[in-house]
Amino acid sequence: MDLSILYQEEKFPELVRKKLASAPIDYEEQFTFIKKMRFSSTPWEGAGILLPLFFAQEKTKENLSPAQYTFLLNKRSALVQQPGDLCVPGGGIKPADKLLQKILAMVLLPWIKKGAWLLAKQRGKGIYEKILLILSNALRESWEEIRLHPLNIEFLGALPAYRLQSRRWIMFPVVGRVKKAWRPKLSWEVEKIIPIPLAAFFEAANYALYSLEVPENLKAQGIPDPWEFPCFVYKMNGAEEILWGATYMVIRSFFHIIFPFPLPSPNGQRIIRRPLLTNYFSGSQN
Repeated sequence: MDLSILYQEEKFPELVRKKLASAPIDYEEQFTFIKKMRFSSTPWEGAGILLPLFFAQEKTKENLSPAQYTFLLNKRSALVQQPGDLCVPGGGIKPADKLLQKILAMVLLPWIKKGAWLLAKQRGKGIYEKILLILSNALRESWEEIRLHPLNIEFLGALPAYRLQSRRWIMFPVVGRVKKAWRPKLSWEVEKIIPIPLAAFFEAANYALYSLEVPENLKAQGIPDPWEFPCFVYKMNGAEEILWGATYMVIRSFFHIIFPFPLPSPNGQRIIRRPLLTNYFSGSQN
């Protein structure tokens, strides 16, 4: 497989824009579902998330590797739900995001006839407005979580929605290129930022089965023991960072759309065992 495009600063965003523009997205249907369930006993919520791409060199003890595209992932702090997990900036849609949507629409007027925005508008008014709302939400969350400025993000397109059953959330992912390096200021929700080269996702040795030992209080809630998922493993500064769950699935969706060849399948012979924290879903400190 030819992955040389991951090392080309201008050509890869062009490919991403083109591929995402032709991929089907279900935002209108998912928003209709959220509205329908609003007053039910099991309401659902929507959340915008930003998958940030950044062109950078990876520093090692010996030298600098060639510049290439990376994902910038957040590691969740011990103070929030799902502590220690890797995720991307994002969160629930708030009333303020509708105001930001209107502001963003006005700011975009000079650029609306080119690039990913023109391609998004060609999908139709309904989908275009939903994309604007989701991007407004994701940009706000990115600023709050890591001080990534909205004007430092180039919108490249939207990914299909992903339903998170454990929280009854529907995640709406948008993809953006971080145009230049900045000085992050992490909120209390984020422990650190983990940059992962996209090329690493094509290495079979980086996949495994994540097996979680479930505590008694969570077994009582119907969670199976062990709780097992496919995962991606990335070694950074001598530590193994584990990507699994919703963000893992969103990233696999991205690669499925962009590249004509599949990612490796998780290696069932490699099992990473970890205890699931008793406060994993609550985020409260014991």
